[in-house]
Amino acid sequence: MIGIITAFRHELAPMLEGSSWQTEKVGGRLFYQRTLASGTELVATSSGLGKVMASATTQLMISSFSPRLLINFGSCGGLAPGLKVGDAVLASSVIEYDFDSLHKASPRLECEPAWIELLGKKFPFLKVGPLASADQNADTPEKRAWIHEQFQALAADWEGAAVVRVAHRNQLPALVVRGVTDVGDDELSREYAVHAAHVLAEMSDLLNNIIIAIDEQLRRGSQC
Repeated sequence: MIGIITAFRHELAPMLEGSSWQTEKVGGRLFYQRTLASGTELVATSSGLGKVMASATTQLMISSFSPRLLINFGSCGGLAPGLKVGDAVLASSVIEYDFDSLHKASPRLECEPAWIELLGKKFPFLKVGPLASADQNADTPEKRAWIHEQFQALAADWEGAAVVRVAHRNQLPALVVRGVTDVGDDELSREYAVHAAHVLAEMSDLLNNIIIAIDEQLRRGSQC
């Protein structure tokens, strides 16, 4: 089974269209399930906004459905110069950039290098690099520049680091795939509103192709 987690229902909606999904409510969350032609099962849900909701939903999915691999999917804000609206970002690592402690640096976790290498070769247009997560928007040019310079992050989101952290605690591989909906050229909410629908539709098509590639690898008996 492959698990897919988005923050919002509208991020999941394009993937749910055109296929027959069974639904099950667990712990107050609605989970969607279907079986691929290969026999591999998918389970998908939306967590709600932020790292706490993402962490709770990730653990709920793992405990209830026992997926072999998790994919966190959705939108992100571009930080790196040259990144454009519509670019697809595959996180090589995730950083909790809002973690502020006198005793510990901002936590960074590496994503699964073998899966990153496989998908990078299969989909060479993917922008592979660090992703910065926080319970806040990177909504000013100054904040975006600081995050990029401090962590070399390509993009910023809210939930990616939480999903990867919980997956690691459960000894499961996790990937974060995000589409760039804003790059700081305009007011953030307006940028997102203008671009989100078509970016998420394109990302949903990409996610389906990524799932096919992962499924083929898993059925060969390889964990990558």
